[in-house]
Amino acid sequence: MIYKSSLLPLLFTATHLLLAADPHPSGAEPDLVHLGALTLKPGAFLELIGMSRSSTTADSVSTKFGRIPLGDTPWETIGSARHSRLMLKSELPAGDFHFTTYLESDFMNFTTGQSPWRWRQYWGQASYGKWELLGGQAWSLLRPNRIGTDSDKNVMSTDVIDPAYEVGLLGSRVRQIRIARPVGDYKIAVAWEADGNLLTKVVRDKKRTHYELGAFGGRFGRKGATASAVISLTPKLRFVNQQYWSKRAAYQALGVMPIGPNGLSTIEGAEFQMRRNTELYTYGGMVYANRMDTTANRIVRQWSAGVNQKFAVPANWHGGMMFSLQYSHMDRAVWNGKEGAMDYLMYRFRYTLN
Repeated sequence: MIYKSSLLPLLFTATHLLLAADPHPSGAEPDLVHLGALTLKPGAFLELIGMSRSSTTADSVSTKFGRIPLGDTPWETIGSARHSRLMLKSELPAGDFHFTTYLESDFMNFTTGQSPWRWRQYWGQASYGKWELLGGQAWSLLRPNRIGTDSDKNVMSTDVIDPAYEVGLLGSRVRQIRIARPVGDYKIAVAWEADGNLLTKVVRDKKRTHYELGAFGGRFGRKGATASAVISLTPKLRFVNQQYWSKRAAYQALGVMPIGPNGLSTIEGAEFQMRRNTELYTYGGMVYANRMDTTANRIVRQWSAGVNQKFAVPANWHGGMMFSLQYSHMDRAVWNGKEGAMDYLMYRFRYTLN
């Protein structure tokens, strides 16, 4: 077994969980700290991920979808606690304004000789009436939501175990300046992102549906348009999808394609709440790009299925435990005719501080 991990995620996250699990005063809301008008909400989860895959790669448990081996290599099994996470959100009302900051980090940067700490998100937001102004590193507007446009919650990143998510999704965490405002039944957001793209997104939320339409333009003639939806077909069954068409911007689909070629992507999925604490899911995704050179990816595909099982814990722990199991098959083909495929099984234990 190859074990790629660090004790630091365990130490940082376990300490945070132990402190947060102390009994709260009677009537106090759990996990909130009040300093005058300032409210702090810490959060964390401890996550242990194991992975057995049919190819030997240089990847951690976060898969580089566009680089799976072309040809046969031996099976390998790895494990990591580096996807454990710490979060801190603050809220401060000030007259007609409301200020929010959000910090989120994990330990996925760990390699020998480097700090394991990685900032995922760090941003501040000022709200005035219906207007919202956000600045910092947050999810690109290309990443779909389940509700609204918030970057710290309700992001539709699927329910898979893999920290790299699923082939077919768009967008990454990127530095940006964003303005958003609800207009009737819709919400409109516009962002200037650090990779030089100007994006806009319109969302509409109803009781059982969330729809999005987005577009962007950028340097070197980059253009793209996207549409996505989260639809509750029944109270227990959800359908999720995202479609993408681009000119010189296929790379926005999780970087599985190089910068430059035109391309398209799609992801479709179903999430079924079989029981109160048991969820089944399946997703299928594909990214296709026009030819750039003979060694560039032509197509990358993935299909995944899995289960998330939650377990009850004592109320004074202020948290919850979950065990997950996932199977994925993926393949890619390059323009010179070579092809590669990889199957993998992932298993996860997570303790979340609520």
